[in-house]
Amino acid sequence: MDELPRVRQAFEASEVSLSVVKMLAEAHGVEPGAFSTAERMLVEAASRLSIADLRRVVDHWRHVVESERAERGDAGEVARARRRLHASVTFLTALRAVLDTEARSAGAGDDGVGPSGTDDRTPAQRRTDALGEICRGWLDRSDRPAVAGERPHVSVTVPLTVLMGPDGTGELDHSGTIDRETVRRLACDASVTRIVLGARSQPLDVGRRTPVVPPAIRRAVLQRDRRCRFPGCDRPQSWCDAHHVRHWADGGETSIGNLLLLCRRHHTLVHTRFSLEMVAGRTVFRRSDGSVLENRADRAPP
Repeated sequence: MDELPRVRQAFEASEVSLSVVKMLAEAHGVEPGAFSTAERMLVEAASRLSIADLRRVVDHWRHVVESERAERGDAGEVARARRRLHASVTFLTALRAVLDTEARSAGAGDDGVGPSGTDDRTPAQRRTDALGEICRGWLDRSDRPAVAGERPHVSVTVPLTVLMGPDGTGELDHSGTIDRETVRRLACDASVTRIVLGARSQPLDVGRRTPVVPPAIRRAVLQRDRRCRFPGCDRPQSWCDAHHVRHWADGGETSIGNLLLLCRRHHTLVHTRFSLEMVAGRTVFRRSDGSVLENRADRAPP
């Protein structure tokens, strides 16, 4: 609280609740310097908004701060420093974790590949990613209970202009704002529901939920690839998404020739640090500096 003078003053004056203090303290942890500049604005918002509305304001502020980090090129290092999961076992098991918005981050902003091609995540980061995979696998099971007629899963709300435009954000249910590239990655292999809104954001039309990758095409891609296609990765198909080499929002076809399997970790990297193209049926991965990441599986025989 010594580092949050305006928050402390508002709390002592009973202008904000303890829940608000905790929320703002977490926001302070994102980047203390940026929070100091925005503290007055956030405290004023906290004094007149509900908890739900304040969370939206804080999520937007965090997105702006993290976007500025990305422009400076240090977003990946910050994400790596914050993502972790620790377990302490005595008579009970205690878990302490710092998770990203999706709770299954694979180190967005960091290529995760050392000079020798090894995985350079820390044990705490590996545990965090494993927890995300456990949750995803549980949600994907067909015997999950339904809520309002649908099985619970990750839902993203995003304007069409964000998918097709150069910038903007989407919103994850219960988690807050996510950046455009994360939205596009999730939309690579998802089910899409179209909702047309009127002038006052009243729904005028709701389309049927449609899978982006139809089952028949998915089966063909699984049969062809069998595992993650990222160089050096052997994660099985059950850990993978079907990635559009040219995104469908940009006019790319949902066809076997425009799809390949990528595990969740490498799918993130292809949308952040690597580029990918298909050349004569071969996958070519390039680092951010344009150099080619060699794929030994595609080597021509001697």
